[in-house]
Amino acid sequence: MLPSYPEPVRRRLAQNVLERSLRLARGENVLIETWSATLDWAESFALEARRLGARPLLILEDEETFWRSVREARAADVGRVGGHEWAALKAADAHVFLYGPLDTAREEALPISVKRRIEADDHEWFRLVEKRGIRCVRFDLGRTSELSAERFGVDVAAWRKELIDAASVDPRELQKEGLRVARILRHGHEATITHPNGTELTLRLAGRTPRVDDGVIDDADLRAGNVVTVVPSGVTSVTVDERVAEGTFVANVMGVMYDSGRQAAIAGGNWTFRNGRLSEYSFTQGGEEYRRAFTKLGPGKDRPGLLSVGLNPRTTSIPLLFDQERGVITLAVGRNSYLGGKTKMPHLTAYQAVRGATLRVDGETVVEAGHIL
Repeated sequence: MLPSYPEPVRRRLAQNVLERSLRLARGENVLIETWSATLDWAESFALEARRLGARPLLILEDEETFWRSVREARAADVGRVGGHEWAALKAADAHVFLYGPLDTAREEALPISVKRRIEADDHEWFRLVEKRGIRCVRFDLGRTSELSAERFGVDVAAWRKELIDAASVDPRELQKEGLRVARILRHGHEATITHPNGTELTLRLAGRTPRVDDGVIDDADLRAGNVVTVVPSGVTSVTVDERVAEGTFVANVMGVMYDSGRQAAIAGGNWTFRNGRLSEYSFTQGGEEYRRAFTKLGPGKDRPGLLSVGLNPRTTSIPLLFDQERGVITLAVGRNSYLGGKTKMPHLTAYQAVRGATLRVDGETVVEAGHIL
């Protein structure tokens, strides 16, 4: 189970998310879904929602009951969402999801076929919230297992504290800085990343619209269909010209690889690009798993995909959210169509990041030695 956190800490975070991220208004309906490990957090969200004059409805997934269901019931029936739950979602103006389960080791042990049946209704959920403009926030404290902490090389207690601290940052400050960085990336042509560790990489910007994940779902996000955010937040990302990359990128932050829905930690990545393609690569961790995925997949796996700048001043080591650390530069290769890029296949995206680097766009310094200017 998770440790117990003081009520003022829980309610301060809930207030920040409801008022500033979701912009919850008096009279609105908010659906709060939680697993048993984060029930006390869900209670704080419900209290803060009522304080704002909103109408909360809480749905609980008990973890032990879930795992017994996995053992004793058909996987399709475990994952099937009933009409009463769809009706609640359709009637909601906003949605808070305190993600689980906490036992990620047991989850990973499930066969892929079983996991897919359990998650079969996820696509319908995303379709529905986008169609109806339901503002959604996800908080992953209930996923902070010892297994994941060991895999990503972090202390689990520090990871949990940082999640809470970083999710309590006023997202309006992230939004202001993120939009400024986005304007530069939107109108720039050439981006260069340098670092004393040997990083010296040139990319071409393609004039595409960046995404600012600032933790605020505002009117512009709703018009664009960006109705789901994860807290903590804080990163400006843009897909790059997939045909142009020259030089070397050396990571000094733990990264991640997604291969057909699976995720794996990768670290110490050294990527060399020639003529727009990843021509050489090595890792200090996760290299063999990356090689297996890279070898079996087709065109696009070796193309530059995404460039991002982290914005959150309270993030330093959160697994899977490493790109949010203020001033961190992240590069992705492979699939980038999810953010408006042209690489749809293969089902491989790998992210590596460098702390303390300098980013210049058309000669203008955007980040200098890890500090956003």
